[in-house]
Amino acid sequence: MSTAIFCLTKQGYLLGRQIKEILSRNSQEVYLYAPDRDFTAAGQCVRFQALAPAVGTAFARHRRIIFVMALGIVVRMIAGHIKDKTTDPAVVVVDEAGRNVISVLSGHLGGANSLARHVANALGARPVITTATDVRGLPAVDELARERGWALDPPAAVRRVNSAIVNGKIVHFYLPETDTLPDDVNNVKFFSINDYPAPAGHTDYKVIATNRVYDPLPDNTMFLRPRNLVVGVGCRSGTPGEKILTAIKTALAKSKRSRLSVRALATIDRKAGEPGLLKAAQALKVPLVWYTAAQINDFIRTTPLTMQYSDFVKQKIGVPAVCEPAALLAARKGELILPKQKFSGVTIALAEDQ
Repeated sequence: MSTAIFCLTKQGYLLGRQIKEILSRNSQEVYLYAPDRDFTAAGQCVRFQALAPAVGTAFARHRRIIFVMALGIVVRMIAGHIKDKTTDPAVVVVDEAGRNVISVLSGHLGGANSLARHVANALGARPVITTATDVRGLPAVDELARERGWALDPPAAVRRVNSAIVNGKIVHFYLPETDTLPDDVNNVKFFSINDYPAPAGHTDYKVIATNRVYDPLPDNTMFLRPRNLVVGVGCRSGTPGEKILTAIKTALAKSKRSRLSVRALATIDRKAGEPGLLKAAQALKVPLVWYTAAQINDFIRTTPLTMQYSDFVKQKIGVPAVCEPAALLAARKGELILPKQKFSGVTIALAEDQ
């Protein structure tokens, strides 16, 4: 996760260098942007001629931006670049005296609130956090999702849920068994996912952390999607990406799992460069991971799990199976929730992390 630090004056530059040093201690990728002036040292920063175009470039390039300057300047610089809370970078403003660190944009999802607290603590400054849930000590659904790397489904429901929490409505969270359940706060209560749909009684909103798709969709419910699914894929050479993607979507629908929970596609190394597979991974916004024939054969030889084997596949590529062992290898401690499914030129298997 890369961070940009912007400054305008000599004092801001010195403070920016200090913040860069603080963040770099955690091996973070940090860039200091400063005006092309005599107080900036060559090689220690990225020099710019004008602030506005430099900010525009950084807004699309970095996930976090810290401005060491007046808040008013920052508001004018970023106003035209703000698009959506799910994609906008975290924006934090530090005054040149280093007294206040203000979370400005993407406080929860982007992590601006936690970044502001971290920088303020290191500088001995005061973190300024204005999100309603934080100032009242209440949980926020998007902060919970960001901390755990979960996807929001749908993102538009975040505002409704957080508004319900702030206004004292009854909100129930259902979290995985592997999660340490937070303490209940006012009308916000936390339960194990295994307790769903109980307990009975009135609830204004339910937030369910699961990769499962419910049909029919429960009323007044949003989902948090843990990224704990791996799709194992085998395919013929030259299979189009659209065909692979359709097969994946069909397999997910059959298993009643959300595509937002897919963490990776997995296959054998000789298929790693297949344009169709790469296109499918790109469409799902997940990496394509691969394993050698030796790794797959070793896994098959040592695992107690039962899988579907093919003499034809063994003859062609040196392993008796691809999609099932690849999915299980990538899921690490997972299990198959959907065994090999055959499509035209494509095989799909789903594994879930435990």
